Amino acid sequence: MVTSASHLIDVTKVSVLQPVLDLLPPRMARSLGVLPVSLEASRLSVCVRDRMDFALLGKVEHLLPDLEIVAYEPEHPDRFAEALARNYPDAVVRGELDQAVNLFDYLLRRALNNNASDIHLCPTRDGMQIKMRVDGKLRPDRAVSNRVADELVTYVKVLATLDISQKREPQDGNIAHELDGTVVNLRVATVPTIHGEHATLRVLSQTHEVQRLDRLEDIGLSDRQYRMLKSALEIPNGVVIISGPTGSGKTTTLYAGLRELVDQQILHIVSIEDPVEKPVDGVTQIKVDSRQERVSFARALRSVLRHDPDVIMIGEIRDGETAETALKSALTGHLVLATLHTNSAPGILNRLVDLGAPRFLVAATLRLVMAQRLLRRPCRHCMTWAEASEEVCRRHGWEPPVQIPRVKGCAYCGMTGYSGRTAIYEMLPVTEEVRDLLLEGNSEAAMYDYLKGKAPGLTLRGDGLEKVRAGETTLEELERTVIDEDHALFQLEEEG
Repeated sequence: MVTSASHLIDVTKVSVLQPVLDLLPPRMARSLGVLPVSLEASRLSVCVRDRMDFALLGKVEHLLPDLEIVAYEPEHPDRFAEALARNYPDAVVRGELDQAVNLFDYLLRRALNNNASDIHLCPTRDGMQIKMRVDGKLRPDRAVSNRVADELVTYVKVLATLDISQKREPQDGNIAHELDGTVVNLRVATVPTIHGEHATLRVLSQTHEVQRLDRLEDIGLSDRQYRMLKSALEIPNGVVIISGPTGSGKTTTLYAGLRELVDQQILHIVSIEDPVEKPVDGVTQIKVDSRQERVSFARALRSVLRHDPDVIMIGEIRDGETAETALKSALTGHLVLATLHTNSAPGILNRLVDLGAPRFLVAATLRLVMAQRLLRRPCRHCMTWAEASEEVCRRHGWEPPVQIPRVKGCAYCGMTGYSGRTAIYEMLPVTEEVRDLLLEGNSEAAMYDYLKGKAPGLTLRGDGLEKVRAGETTLEELERTVIDEDHALFQLEEEG
């Protein structure tokens, strides 16, 4: 059965899952001019040049008799052939994905088209499962045989100048690969597993979305948060630290802050990173050698202090020596920006003490501590608004009625309901009150209670709830990412 849809679809923006593309033979899809875009239950949406071409749609229906075909036309007809070639490239049509070179280029194109941050080559008993991380979530892409898997990993290692004969030790490297006239930068890590080598490729090339986050005003800060961070960066000495899990956007925030300082053109700015993820004009960037340990964070920091810096960025504070040296640098008139792994902004203060830094030094030098998370944005094409229940309003302190976003899933978001991500932030300015709490030996929980009581909107949950009401994320996404500890404990007590 064929149904003609009454609206157009922008084929330049659709995110098509690999299993949907596999429904039609590639050569036939290209020759007929049919692009599958999404599958929902037994309804397959396809894009064709003319949705009134019933002979063509009849052929599709004959190929897929168990599915209801929903026909769309391209919003930009002149881009339709390009979209077909992008989703069914020549190597796919000719059946050449069993060649490592072609498969690598195909996977890279799919990663860039879907704004994937990572490509995972996961060995299995029968071959390899290839997955891509899109908006923080892994998506299965395709499976390949053992032979192709071995050739693909070897090809990746050759490009990254890794030792192809060494398969029993982890290795790290970088790739600068030219694809369609553009250089794509990748960070590569391999590790041995029981079924073979697992390779992870982090895509470092700047997409349009990443380029849009180069400025401090564009990274999703509220007006109050922006003023706080900007004020902290304007102080010529002190320490600003950002915490959050891996992949939460800490480096993006640091780079945006650095560009704010670079614009002044009167500062010597030095960064110490592992690795240097992207070049920043006007910043002296130093790469830490984590494998040979010839240039550690602590050693690089001690050396940098002899080069007359005004601002120092430390990619990550990993040990007590780096922590204490960074804090002492602030005492001698430097502005230090750094990241640290903790669960909350208040947790940064006690974490530095746990690393061996004296409390008085932490209290004297910290200016602002931050935590952040990345939450998925609702897809603008399928998002709807619904009234929050009374229970939800009561739990979050909202005065009903309140409209909150709901997601469904469509061709533009790969049927996930989400497209892109936004950041939420937690900020704790280190005021005299906070210094006193630290010097008195208060716990992270006590300082978090202080922040929640003083400025609930500055907590991760408070900022997240504001972004839910603004339609920037959903309540489900916030609750998945930011744990409500009181609620979790209540649930445990109920179960007990």
